[in-house]
Amino acid sequence: MKSIIYSLMGLLIFLAACNTLEDRPSDGAILSASQLTVSVVQNPAGSNSVKLVNTTKDIIMFWDWGSGTGHSASSKDTVAAYLPFKGTYTLRFTAFCAGGTVTDSTTFTIAQNDDAYFDTDPAWKGLTAGGAGQTWVWALDIPGGIIGGNGPENCPSPAWWTMDASSGNSWLNFNDAVYMDLNGAANFSHIAGDGSVKKGFFTVIAPYVNGGVSYSAIQVLNGPSFPWPTGTGGYSGVRYHFTVMTADKLSVHDYGQYNIGMFKRKGFNY
Repeated sequence: MKSIIYSLMGLLIFLAACNTLEDRPSDGAILSASQLTVSVVQNPAGSNSVKLVNTTKDIIMFWDWGSGTGHSASSKDTVAAYLPFKGTYTLRFTAFCAGGTVTDSTTFTIAQNDDAYFDTDPAWKGLTAGGAGQTWVWALDIPGGIIGGNGPENCPSPAWWTMDASSGNSWLNFNDAVYMDLNGAANFSHIAGDGSVKKGFFTVIAPYVNGGVSYSAIQVLNGPSFPWPTGTGGYSGVRYHFTVMTADKLSVHDYGQYNIGMFKRKGFNY
């Protein structure tokens, strides 16, 4: 299987200019950026599967994936990566040699999103209108008026404590929305009622399983979240599972928990 999956949620790799970080002439020769021989191999051209090949002698290479989830350091000559997202990427790499360190970058292009990858779980396309982009808002016109509360972890809507739009508590953020797409990355944005936007990413995680039924789940990275619930904590993000996910309707649970928020596609009317 591919050794590195960009999920996440496929996130942009940042541009870095050529830069000598530290020079020690007394320790040996100092390589210049032009002396580094690094290539990106894709077969066929534009493939989602990428090999990063270093053929520079007598160095240890540090690969900077720039994905927001850490870095990968390796002395191997070849490192494999898998990127499901279409786009042009810039890879930064640093060579450790006898005389110090030198950094350079190279670019490569992924020709198209890997639809087969995004078909592995309904959440990828179900939350993003097939990848093109979807805005989710509070289902304020839902029949019966119940838009939040709690209930069993597999419940499609609140069944124990419930609330409607008349609750009026400021922390409910009824004017906030969430936007998600697969354009170059698994993008997740929290749009506040005042128009401000907090951007991040999401990745599909292991489904929440209850009574033998699996419910798709995601983890949100880099700060944003659904307006409600706040989301159970995960590594560097918050997590949710969905007991209802259609083109128009979304029931959002804290992952594996009972808090529930009822959302709908922006523009959909009950």
